[in-house]
Amino acid sequence: MYKILLPEPIHEEGLKLLRQVGEVHVSKDAREDVLCREVADADAILVRSSPIIARVIEAAPKLKVISRHGIGTDNIDLKAATERGVLVLNTPDANVNAVAEHTVALMLALAKRLFQMDRQFREGKYYQQGSLPGIVSRLEGAPAFELAGKRLGLVGAGKIARRTAEICLRAFAMKVSAYDPYVPPGVFQEAGLDGIELQDSLETVLSTADFISLHVPLTPETRGLIGRREIGLMKPGVCLINTARGGVVDEDALEEALRTGRIAGAALDVFGEEPPDPARTLFSCPNLIVTPHMAALTEQALIRMAVESAAGIVDFFRGRRPKNVVNPDVLSREN
Repeated sequence: MYKILLPEPIHEEGLKLLRQVGEVHVSKDAREDVLCREVADADAILVRSSPIIARVIEAAPKLKVISRHGIGTDNIDLKAATERGVLVLNTPDANVNAVAEHTVALMLALAKRLFQMDRQFREGKYYQQGSLPGIVSRLEGAPAFELAGKRLGLVGAGKIARRTAEICLRAFAMKVSAYDPYVPPGVFQEAGLDGIELQDSLETVLSTADFISLHVPLTPETRGLIGRREIGLMKPGVCLINTARGGVVDEDALEEALRTGRIAGAALDVFGEEPPDPARTLFSCPNLIVTPHMAALTEQALIRMAVESAAGIVDFFRGRRPKNVVNPDVLSREN
């Protein structure tokens, strides 16, 4: 029987699959030193967000496969895994709808100023004589606005971005443009999304959008992709949403832009440091919405991610090629 190590628990549906091929061990502590001990006799790791660094991989002489419960693999040292001949898998389809819906929810919250108005209402700002609509109209200088006719700029055009575009295009009649140098020109048309413009430059998307939504992995190329220069290109009053990876945004530059009003509002589900320091002054910006890296954490997506990440390990140990291989060079080398 194979030993399969899980630094964090997953849904029972995934555990059922794993038990078909091995003994499942769920760690009670995902700290590096603990993982290095527990992985010593492991044949596979199924990981959610814990870092699987080179030291952990080197401590596992029997390790053959790492399966990621999610899309991004920036918490796995791919170079170390590939050099060791360890196959890395992920689940690129499982949380697409969940993250796209969360992105749109944040967009709506920014447009309608839901969090600000909720907070101000609870603090008693509108407890005055008169009609509530009249009080709000008198006190608020920046009214809410509708999404219809606004332009959404997508940075990245992968599956989550395309699902986000579909919702915004069809449900809200928004205009949509995108930048992604790694996708073919007809990617949106192939998805049945005619009318979406794939631009040749990031600058064009940033300078024309009313909402900017980030959908890129964290790589050396994308780290700090949205900084002071890029924010300076954006339209006054733009809103920024990041449900991708925190390191893509220069958070100091974002805070400066929020406080000066250069950006009307922002919504972050991910942060450069996780968990973030609660004392960060960024979090005191009234025009910022934050959620705790939860965009993919719907009941349905958690089941899909657990099942698909487990299925990859089962396929591997049964001699079948797993569906979603991140480092196919390992397979080529074995062949």
